[in-house]
Amino acid sequence: MSLSLPRDRSTRIRRLGAPRSHPCRKLGSDRKMKSYGVFLAAITLAMLSCVPLAAATTYYVSSTGGSDSNDGTSAGTPFLTIPAAASRTNPGDIVYVMDGTYGPFTISRSGSSAGYITYQAYPGQHPTVNKTGSAWDAIQLKSATAGPSYIIIDGFNLVGNAQSITVDQAQTAPNYNNTTNGNCIGSGATSHHVIIRNNNISYCPGGGIVATGDYLYIYNNIIHHNAFWSPLDNSGITVSGTDSDSNTGVKIVIYNNIFYNNQNFICNVFQTTPCRITDGEGIIVDSNKASGFAGRVRIYNNIAYNNGGPGIEVYLSQHVDVVNNTTYMNNISAAEPAPFTAHSGGGDINVSQSNDVNVINNISYGSPGVPIIYTGITSVTSLVWDYNILFGGTGGKAIGRHDLVADPLFRGAASFDFHLKRGSPAIASGTAKLAPSTDFDGKPRPKNKICRGTYQF
Repeated sequence: MSLSLPRDRSTRIRRLGAPRSHPCRKLGSDRKMKSYGVFLAAITLAMLSCVPLAAATTYYVSSTGGSDSNDGTSAGTPFLTIPAAASRTNPGDIVYVMDGTYGPFTISRSGSSAGYITYQAYPGQHPTVNKTGSAWDAIQLKSATAGPSYIIIDGFNLVGNAQSITVDQAQTAPNYNNTTNGNCIGSGATSHHVIIRNNNISYCPGGGIVATGDYLYIYNNIIHHNAFWSPLDNSGITVSGTDSDSNTGVKIVIYNNIFYNNQNFICNVFQTTPCRITDGEGIIVDSNKASGFAGRVRIYNNIAYNNGGPGIEVYLSQHVDVVNNTTYMNNISAAEPAPFTAHSGGGDINVSQSNDVNVINNISYGSPGVPIIYTGITSVTSLVWDYNILFGGTGGKAIGRHDLVADPLFRGAASFDFHLKRGSPAIASGTAKLAPSTDFDGKPRPKNKICRGTYQF
C-alpha cells in the first residue's frame, strides 16, 4: 500500500530546512513573559539574572569550522559537535550552536535553580538538528539518575525522518525501532524546569515534543507534520505532569505555539483492540490523573489547525485550563480512507474522562461533517466550559451560558490568518477569568474588553 504524505496546507511555509515564516508571526520572536499564566517562569528567570554564577561558560559549536579538540569557548575555536559541549556544561552555561546540520544529541547534565543550562541558536542563525534512525529523539533529555532539569532549548530547526518512510515500512517495522518511532524533543518524568521556545519542529515520526515531567514552559514554537508513523500514536505536543514538589499552582504552561498537520497513520497497537488510530492532536494533556499530578496545566494563545485529531485534547487528566486558543478544522483523520480513519467523534477542543478543567474564551471552528462537540465531554467532572465560540462541523450548540454558535469572522482563514475582522462576535465578548494579559501578538487584553480566541481586536 502506498500513501503520500499529507499536503502542507500552510501555503506560506517555505521549503523544509530554511528559516520559516508563518502568516501568524515570525519564528524566533522571544516575547517578554507578561502573560498571566507564566508568572512562575518570569520570577525564576528574573532571579537568575540577579544571582552571580561562578565561572559560567559560553561554548560555541560549528558544523563547518569546528573541531572537538578545540576548547569551544569562542566563536573562533568552536566545537564540531553539540555533545562535545554538552559533556562540559554546568549550571549557568550557554551552548551557542551556529548554522549547519547536526545529528541527534542527549542532554544529561542539569542546571540548577541558580542557573539554567541553555542550548541556543547563535544569534541570527538557524541551526538544524536531525532526528535520524540512530536515536529515539533528536534532542533527548536523559540522565542515568534523575532529570536532567533546569534546561533551555531555544531557536532550533528540528527535522525528523518521516518523509523518507513509507506506510508499508511503518506497518511492518518492529514496534520500538528508532526509525519509525521517536520524537523531536523527549523529556521524561523526572525532568523539571525545562523551557522549550522559538523552535520549528517537524517531520518526526513520533511526537513533536513529549514531556512528562514538571515545571515545563513551552512557547513560541511552530510544530507541524509530526506523529505519522509510530504505533505509540503521538501528537504535536504531549504533556502529562509528574510532581517534583507539593506546589498546586500553575506548573506546566503551553502558549503562543502554532500546530498543524500533526497526524497518525499507524494504529495504536498498545492501547486498542482491535487496533485503531487514537491521536494526532495538536496538543494533548495525557493521563496525568494516573500520576496524581497536583499542579495545574495552563494552555493559552495557541493556534491549532488541520491536525489529524482535535486541536487541543485533555484526556484522563486533571487541573487543566484551556483559555483563549483558536482551533480550526482539526480532526482531519475523520475524512481519511480506511485504515487511516479516526476521530469521527470530533471535538475540535476535546475533553474526556477528566476532572477540574476550565475551557474558556476559545474559538473552535470545526471540520465539515465532523461533530464540533465530542460526546464524551459528559464524562468530565468539575468542568467549566463557557464564553467559547463554536462554529462549523456538525451539532453546534452552546454548552456554557455565554457560549456563542456563530461565525467568528476571521480575517483570512484560507491563509491561516485568525485575526478578527470588525464585527466579529468574539470582540470584547469574553471573560477576564483566567484570561492572559496579552494576546498571541503581545497586544494587551483590557479586562473589560477581552476578546475570545488567540487574538485581541
